[in-house]
Amino acid sequence: VTGHNIANVNTPGYARQEAVLSERGPLDGQPGQVGTGVEVAQIRRQVDQFVEGSLMNSQEQLGYFTASRSGLLQVSGTLAPSSELGIATGLNEFFQSIQDVATNPSDPAARTVMLSKASTLAQRLNQTAVELDRQRVQVDSEIRQSIEEVNSLTSKIATLNLDISRAEVSGQQANDLRDQRGRLVNDLANLIEVSTIEDQYGQLSVFAGRGQVLVTSGQAFQLVGVPDATNGGMVDVRYDSGAGPVTDMTSVIQSGRLKGLLDLRDTTLPSSLASLDTLASTLVTQINTQHRAGYGLDGSTNVNFFLPTGTAARDIAVAVTDAR
Repeated sequence: VTGHNIANVNTPGYARQEAVLSERGPLDGQPGQVGTGVEVAQIRRQVDQFVEGSLMNSQEQLGYFTASRSGLLQVSGTLAPSSELGIATGLNEFFQSIQDVATNPSDPAARTVMLSKASTLAQRLNQTAVELDRQRVQVDSEIRQSIEEVNSLTSKIATLNLDISRAEVSGQQANDLRDQRGRLVNDLANLIEVSTIEDQYGQLSVFAGRGQVLVTSGQAFQLVGVPDATNGGMVDVRYDSGAGPVTDMTSVIQSGRLKGLLDLRDTTLPSSLASLDTLASTLVTQINTQHRAGYGLDGSTNVNFFLPTGTAARDIAVAVTDAR
């Protein structure tokens, strides 16, 4: 037992084991019974159930915050105000070019620069919107992958349930198998919030969401990703009990990596894109209103500077092509 503990000192999820000794029966003799020493009564895992539960809850939060942090870093990188190729820099250069034209209205070079800066700004808004859409598709792909990982883990837990039950019914202590199952449960908690109940036979039932059974005895139930036409074909996370219609779990998942990814895909990224569209729409409306009130060098007036139909970040474009 000591050698096993030393060998597994760096094994993730390993619980230290202890040889529990008990006194052996004595032998009759003269002048009285003679002790025969001790024997190993059982090999026991040293596990604190409270700590195990706290670790599982921590894994859920860790999964959520890790997924959120990774996604937010991508979003902040795309919208980075300090980047030379960012939207903020493009806006500053565009407004500076407007100031240059206002200072010297008849200078064709200043006018050409202003059109160039406007086109650059429009392209940056276009590219940023496309990149946010790409990130959303990527997150959806990660959600699909996480669903597959959940199903793989629940299948392994169900198999270990049967192995543990067979071993312990025969009088053995399935310590190493329990370690493996505990590690899988923690990996599962990293993906989706779970709760567990162990029966008298050592078999673990695992629940997710609002009590949907993921594992009971040797049976595992599956999560499935179902495309939602109202959400651009992005997948909903659904629970398949195998006994009827699948149940939508997207809105009831409260923690774990899946929750972090769902929040990124359905809240953070759409909100960022909506803010970007608001910026583009305001820019088009305000600049066009002012520009239509002015006159060109050729005497023209009531001319839009940006295409009035391109009020979203992905389709904003400059309408003016003649610097005059």
